[in-house]
Parts: sequence; structure tokens; C-alpha cells
Amino acid sequence: MLLPRFLTALIGIPLLLISIWWGQIPFLILTFGIILLSLYEYYSLLEEAGLPVFGKVGILCGSIFSLGLFLAGTKANWVEPLNLEKIVLPLLITLFFLTFTLAAFFYKNRENAFFGIALTWLPLFYIVWPFSHLFLLRNLRPDGKLYTFFLFFIIWSLDIGAYIGGKQFGKKRLSEFISPKKTWEGAFIGSLLALISAVACKFTFLNSLTLKSALLLGFIILILAQSSDLSESLLKRNLKIKDSGSLLPGHGGILDRFDSFLLTTPIVYYILVIFIIK
Repeated sequence: MLLPRFLTALIGIPLLLISIWWGQIPFLILTFGIILLSLYEYYSLLEEAGLPVFGKVGILCGSIFSLGLFLAGTKANWVEPLNLEKIVLPLLITLFFLTFTLAAFFYKNRENAFFGIALTWLPLFYIVWPFSHLFLLRNLRPDGKLYTFFLFFIIWSLDIGAYIGGKQFGKKRLSEFISPKKTWEGAFIGSLLALISAVACKFTFLNSLTLKSALLLGFIILILAQSSDLSESLLKRNLKIKDSGSLLPGHGGILDRFDSFLLTTPIVYYILVIFIIK
């Protein structure tokens, strides 16, 4: 199990780092791929569980939603003459509401049509909305690239520390029902490594960030990342499955690998915009 996990990281991490560094289209393609694959995994899980869901409609709307956020949030000048950037998000939400409602008329199981709408609508805000903030974070000026590296390094450090700490010292379960393999010892060691990583980032490439801000931001990230991880674990427990998929050997599915970013990315972005980047 450790070898496939290592080989996946050996290929995936450099690809991620290069796309973050390059930004623009390469980062858009990578993030867009994460969003689409996560949506596909989510809808596939619900279909396997026998739950009503409009999978194809959801993936289509999720794709449009993600690209709309990218264009309006990072390329607002493309619509500046008409001020469309101010209405892109509410327009998309309105159109999706209309699409899902009309789709209910054509759903074969009319008795569960609106239940299917609810299940299909959820990942637009549980998956697409938070992951799309990676576009916005990377596009922040002047240090969006550096803050994106910061976010990834903190979460990776947290995951590595929690995995090793749990394997070596884990005894007390963090949550027996939600994720029986996670332990308090692993969470503590992962959190410690995440804070060390925050300090290291500050002194190596994020000089614009004060030590206090780096530690505070690192602490917020590690709390939200672990909460986000547990939220996806709870989803899987509700569906009575172990992994969201098997695309990444040793890691499970795409959603399993990037679940820590679900709650974390939007909050980090808004903290930076409101309190740190002037």
C-alpha cells in the first residue's frame, strides 16, 4: 500500500507544483480536471447507492459554474464593457435552478424527482464552489502563486504528519464512526508539522507575511483541512463506502485526495483578501 501511495505522489506532486508555478491555462486545466473528476465520483457513488440523481446534468452545470467563476473572478476584463462580471454568479445560479427544476419533469422516477434535485444541487456548492476558489487564490496579486504554494504545503505537511503519526503512535480514535483510522496522536503530529511548515514557508518564500500571520493562517488551515477531511469521510460513511474512487493508487479517488481543500480554500482566500493583502 505504501509503494503505490509513494509512486502516485512522485508523479502527482511535481505536476501540481509546475501547474501552480505556471498558472493560467495549465493551472486551470488541472483544477478543472479535479472538479470534473470529483463531480463524477460523487454522482457515481450516489447512483451506486441507488439514490436519485441527475448526474449528467450536474456535471454539465458544474463545468459551466466552474468556468464561469474562473472567467468572472480571474478574467473579469473580458466582460468589463458590459459589467457582466457583477451578474455572472447570480445568473448562473438562476439558470441552474431553472435547469434542475425542468429536468425533474423528465426524470423516470417522478416520486423522487425533487429529492434527486437536492442531491444533484449539493456538489455545486460542496465541490465546485470551494475548488473554484483555487483559481481566485492563484490569481491574487502580487503573491497569489506563493499563497497557493503555502496552502498546498500546509495541507501536505498535515497529511504526511497525520499519516506517519497515526501509524507509529496512534491509539486513541479521533472519531470511531466517521473515520476509524484517524487518531488524536496523528492529528497532533500532523498539526505540529503543518505549523512548522507555515514557519518554513514564511522564511523561505513568503517574506511579505509576518510570523504571527503565518502561524495564525497555518492554524486556521490545519483546523479547516481536518474538518473538511472528516466531512468527506462522513459522506462516505453515510453511503457505506470506503473510498470515493480508485483513480489514484494508494490514495483512493480524486475527492479522497483533495477533500482537505473543500472547506479550506474559500476561507483562506477571503482571509487574504479582507485582512492580509491590501
